[in-house]
Amino acid sequence: MKRSYSYFIIKPDGIRYIDDICKEIENEFESIIYYNLDDFADITRKLNYKNYEQKGENFKKIYDEYLYGVNQIFGNKGLLILLGDTRISQQELVEKVYEKKIELRKKYINENVGIATNYEPEKAKKKNYIRIIEEDGTQKNPRIMKELGNHRISDLNTIHSPDPNIEDTIAELKIIDEQNIITEENRIIPEIMNKIKKYKTLNITEDMKEETYEGEIGPNISGFYKSEIEQMEK
Repeated sequence: MKRSYSYFIIKPDGIRYIDDICKEIENEFESIIYYNLDDFADITRKLNYKNYEQKGENFKKIYDEYLYGVNQIFGNKGLLILLGDTRISQQELVEKVYEKKIELRKKYINENVGIATNYEPEKAKKKNYIRIIEEDGTQKNPRIMKELGNHRISDLNTIHSPDPNIEDTIAELKIIDEQNIITEENRIIPEIMNKIKKYKTLNITEDMKEETYEGEIGPNISGFYKSEIEQMEK
């Protein structure tokens, strides 16, 4: 059977759960290759191209502020999990990936953290701010959301995958491919992946940039997957 492809991206706020998330994914999918994402904000902006096209500058401003908040709290590194499967069709895989994403988001959600963003201040009619109340009932001075504007709180949901249709999955895989992420230079070998899971940080991937780093010596498996992705839908 022809190999089907899809992917997950563990976001910076999901790294704290990386060991558990990876174990669940490894138990359910046939072929898994891990790749380092040094610039999560850049790739997620590109993968959200439909929202940029449909919602315009308003979405761009909100999303940029959200990404700024994520970076300030959790950093800007992410993890690409490339999935390949010869046992099921492309449609079956995209549906399975989407269902798993929803399950993982519910299980590893950050319910006590959100990113507050302010947008369209020129249209605001009143001042909005958060009231912080101490146990004795006294109120602290608000530190954020005290400017004029409409405010939105973006929940953190730890993991991304495409919508459950083949068209979006292929389009997003090709965006990832065009950014030269699926390369041997970015591939995380088991030795480093084990450290990432143990210490729950992607900063370990800085070791991959050292001149002495060789990774695993062998065939260029990333080149194989890359060529198959480029041939999808042809």
